[in-house]
Amino acid sequence: MSDPLSLPARPSIEQLRKLAKERLATLRAAKPSAKLAEAQLELAREYGFPSWPKLKAHIDKGAQGSTSLFDRFTMALRQALFFSRYESATLGRLRIRPEHVLLGIIRGDGRSSRDLWKTTGVTLEQARAAVVVPDEPREAIVEPVQIPFQDATKALFTAAAEEADRLGHAQVSTAHVVLALLREEGPASSFLRSRGVTIETAHAAAAMAESPPAGEDS
Repeated sequence: MSDPLSLPARPSIEQLRKLAKERLATLRAAKPSAKLAEAQLELAREYGFPSWPKLKAHIDKGAQGSTSLFDRFTMALRQALFFSRYESATLGRLRIRPEHVLLGIIRGDGRSSRDLWKTTGVTLEQARAAVVVPDEPREAIVEPVQIPFQDATKALFTAAAEEADRLGHAQVSTAHVVLALLREEGPASSFLRSRGVTIETAHAAAAMAESPPAGEDS
């Protein structure tokens, strides 16, 4: 089983409640009747806790988790990861792959990558058709279920953080992930290159990430 996400060095229950509400919005895109408790449970499990009350009790006791890459992710990237989980589940996959992250980024429409899609005409439907293997058997998914990140996806996040470091950026944005995808071989990078997305254009998009307008990729 993939390792759970690490809590921030100074975890805040208010921040986690906000993330749970964002997760609920994502869940309702596929299941309109989804409840906040379902989103909270899913989030708790991703942090390695069996329930939301257990996670809350851990934070209330003042326990501190180890600093993680997740701390550096912009809100737009975090939202994209929620969407990547939705894409993975919809496609019948019990691991979130790098190509699912790409689909989540396109679906999430973070500002630092949005111009890439506008310039190249990339759409979610095109990306999904390009990265999905039509005859690959679907895995049985019964909600609620934890869908962890594939090891290759974790490596992608590390590579995205390295892209941010090279540019002197404190936060990791959706464009940094696109940069990391382009440096690897796989369905996602092949699709991006076929649509004219290059290292240079992704670099230009990432340069916007450090000082976005309020509420965008932040």
